[in-house]
Amino acid sequence: MYGRKNTRVLCAFACFRIMNNRQPNDLKYTHSFDLYRLLILSTVAAVAALSAYQFLPKKTLQLLPYYVHNSHIFYDGQSGGSTIGNWVQQQALDFHCLSESEIESGYCGVSIQIKPPEAAIDFSDYRSATFNLTYSGPNERLRVKLHAYVAPMNTSESIEVLTGLDVVLDKSAVESDVTIPVSVWHLSDSHLLNTVESGPQMDVVFDLMSPIRAGEHRLQINQITLTGDWLPINYWYGVVGFGWLAFNIVFLGRLLKVQSARITNDANRLSQLSHFSSHLKEESEHYKTLSSHDPLTGALNRSGFAHEFRHLFPDSRLKMNTALLVIDLDHFKKVNDTFGHDTGDIVLQLCAETLFKNVRLNDRLVRWGGEEFVLLCVDTSIQQAQLIAEKIRAMLEELEIKAGSNSLSITASIGVAVSHHLEEFDGLFQRADKALYNAKEIGRNCVVLAD
Repeated sequence: MYGRKNTRVLCAFACFRIMNNRQPNDLKYTHSFDLYRLLILSTVAAVAALSAYQFLPKKTLQLLPYYVHNSHIFYDGQSGGSTIGNWVQQQALDFHCLSESEIESGYCGVSIQIKPPEAAIDFSDYRSATFNLTYSGPNERLRVKLHAYVAPMNTSESIEVLTGLDVVLDKSAVESDVTIPVSVWHLSDSHLLNTVESGPQMDVVFDLMSPIRAGEHRLQINQITLTGDWLPINYWYGVVGFGWLAFNIVFLGRLLKVQSARITNDANRLSQLSHFSSHLKEESEHYKTLSSHDPLTGALNRSGFAHEFRHLFPDSRLKMNTALLVIDLDHFKKVNDTFGHDTGDIVLQLCAETLFKNVRLNDRLVRWGGEEFVLLCVDTSIQQAQLIAEKIRAMLEELEIKAGSNSLSITASIGVAVSHHLEEFDGLFQRADKALYNAKEIGRNCVVLAD
């Protein structure tokens, strides 16, 4: 008893410890929450980095006034026309055109040859050209042409690296810097690089858009600047995407590790809880048995019998042919007085074992008190009950019990009663007990049927 009590206390204490020892797991949940927060922050940071591309500093190459290789004015007066052009100041790329009347097919402009240093051999990093012009005159529109090429070593044909720039500008647009997108060919192919004699050259043409109106036109080219990105947008998106993906892979790996540790921890806790639960269940069943059974013989005690009786007969009324056998061991007090109570306990245990051999599935064996037992048999006629009682009496009489160096025998007197229709248990018990009394009166070791 003491050992079982200790076991129950230890199991309860261990379960309490398991249910309340949540600190490590709570830390894992907190860590998991932090990881999810990092995932959200990384996504926001990636979106912000993608959006920030337009605010990155630009790469510029200022061509004018630094890299002018050659410049000349062209006008239709050179071929018989009426428009005349002259330099105001060639070094400042300032010129004027004079037309006495409006000319539908006339022309007047300036062609500038630009040759940047070798370091700027590839125009592919630049996406736009910005022109700063000063114009005064009656014409409403100007035209800008830009053509970049490299001169090959062995052929007369140039290799174009920038095409498609032929832009018409309104006079009002010239009042501020004009930015025009350009199309650039890369000089990364080996066959192109091997055929280039020197760095790229660029021809820029500014002229009046026909028809040329009558009057004096003055145009000065102040500045030409190429603008591009230090890092192409596809590279920037690739770097940001790769960084975000790498972070998420690390994040997912860490999250899987946390989840795996959590699952392992929960599995261990469940295993321990299951283990201790089985112990508690065994203890519960044990104490339930102790509360309803006699610990010495294993038969039902009166409390356990009352519970079983309510289950068999919910309305407390007996069915027909319910037999009750009241069994009393003859002269049991003499056994205790002669051989001691330990021997008496052995006798009770052996007698109970004999009685259990005659108990059917629906029968109930009860230790009613001391050396007295009660056997309730359902669906048993008076003849069947008498046969069962006689068989029990004979088996008990034949039982040989060792008491040290001596042997002893035991007999029993049995009173038998079978229920009437809807009879209560107390009435049936009184009739069976009276039959038992008669059995003792006529000499014991016999079976007597109730009236």
